Amino acid sequence: MSSAPFPDLGGHGIIERNPTYISVSELREYLSCPLRWWYKYRMGLWTERTTPFFALGTAVHSGLALWYGNKSNKLSGGKAKEFALRGFSDTYQKEAEKVDWSLETTRNILTDSATGQEMLEAAITAGDNWTPHQDGGIEKTFMADIKHSKLGTLPIQLKATVDMLLDNKNVVEHKTAERKWEQGREHGDIQATAYALAVRDNFGHDPEVTFNIISKSAKGPNVDRRVTRRSQDQIDRLYIQVRSFLDAREKGAVYPNPTAFIHEKCEFRALCDKWESHPQQLPDSRRALKVLLPTLADNAVKTLQDPPRIR
Repeated sequence: MSSAPFPDLGGHGIIERNPTYISVSELREYLSCPLRWWYKYRMGLWTERTTPFFALGTAVHSGLALWYGNKSNKLSGGKAKEFALRGFSDTYQKEAEKVDWSLETTRNILTDSATGQEMLEAAITAGDNWTPHQDGGIEKTFMADIKHSKLGTLPIQLKATVDMLLDNKNVVEHKTAERKWEQGREHGDIQATAYALAVRDNFGHDPEVTFNIISKSAKGPNVDRRVTRRSQDQIDRLYIQVRSFLDAREKGAVYPNPTAFIHEKCEFRALCDKWESHPQQLPDSRRALKVLLPTLADNAVKTLQDPPRIR
């Protein structure tokens, strides 16, 4: 038996997604669980289903985008907040429809909706002096070359979408969390590394990245702002991680990661658990996967577009 789970991709009729860039979300997925990345991004087997955590996060992000966007357009604070709350409500309603609430034992749609609104209001009330960049600073997307200080440039670009590029070319990234971030987490987060690389490549500026973290607590939402920068050594490490991704994409040598955060509710968990107990060749065609995972057959998106951005 081959050492790689996918010894031969040639005879299985796989229409491979093979873009000329890697997004920050795709890299995070690959680093979290290479197998889940392969099925979702390489084979296009992602679904519209989501979790309560991601539904709430997406809605809060939507509200904050409207808040800062309308503030930069000189809308009054009261009106800007009204639009932000409405945007949260509309987005949450759409995202909540993608959650299978029958599987949830400790959360429900009404409580989560109220919690999300409280988190958004807390972030707005916390105040700041952030001014979005005049050239469309909200949800700004960059393409950037991935350069190592000694090894040159990779044959693939980085696609990075920042929550807010400021007029001073620093970056703000909104984060919703179940609990407060542990001390120092901001200094190791790969998103900040990717954003620093993107701003450097596009503007020649070494940015500060501020994480605007809104977390839940027994006393109500907590807003924590963490500032970080990135060194060239960290950019070089990102290069190595993407180089590993390119090798996996070329050779198909990917494996499950049962320790990943998403493992508990992953649509491919049954395959992962089976492989962990008895390593074997994993399914390498859409047909085989849909037979083994009927819910995937019902929900799989048939195009090879980018999956939704991970919040």
